[in-house]
Amino acid sequence: MQHTEFQTYSYAFEEVAPTVVEICDFLKLDPSEKEHPGIVFLEEILPELQSNKYIRGGYKILPVNKLSITDGQIVIADTSLRVERQVAGYLKGSEYAALFLCTAGDLFSELSTYLNDQNDFLEAYIVDTIGSLTVEKAMDKIQAALELKAAARGLEISNRYSPGYCNWHLSSQKALFSLIGENPSGISLSDSCLMQPIKSVSGIIGIGKTVTRKEYGCAVCQNENCIYRKIKQ
Repeated sequence: MQHTEFQTYSYAFEEVAPTVVEICDFLKLDPSEKEHPGIVFLEEILPELQSNKYIRGGYKILPVNKLSITDGQIVIADTSLRVERQVAGYLKGSEYAALFLCTAGDLFSELSTYLNDQNDFLEAYIVDTIGSLTVEKAMDKIQAALELKAAARGLEISNRYSPGYCNWHLSSQKALFSLIGENPSGISLSDSCLMQPIKSVSGIIGIGKTVTRKEYGCAVCQNENCIYRKIKQ
């Protein structure tokens, strides 16, 4: 299953765009309230976002040499990656690891910043939300493609996990990006381990014969701002 070259996927916005209902669910808006300023703006902005053709991502598949749940460590291609106990437990049984990146590009952040500068705070928040949901839906497609490839080889995949979530420290981004290496995603990492473009995700998916796809542990998580928690709700 090893795939040392970065497998790339590209999408136009219309292929991975969240629906009005999905956006409203996230924002706690009622889509039937057509006169609500948020709903009015949504109907205006979604067609304008169709010009975004630069949503891209993918993964590199590398062998897992060792996994220690107790130590919260996984050794991938002879490189140790500290993922903490919770994520290490979710990766139990992994023979390979798919290390992924995905970005929705600069458009959402640039537009959100512009709207904030115009004091259009509701509109800025809506655009920011659309960007977050878009990159997750693009990653859903990439994960689904990976799952099909794994199944064809008699393998299962885990859910996906990212630094900064499920108690996995953000500083692990450096080791993760080092393992991924050169790739066409265009995502860069700052000294503080934040990704640019902002609407980007990174992380790991376990692959193996005995891997199980567990639900996210939102019930015991303390991160109230986690997008996975909000999407699940």
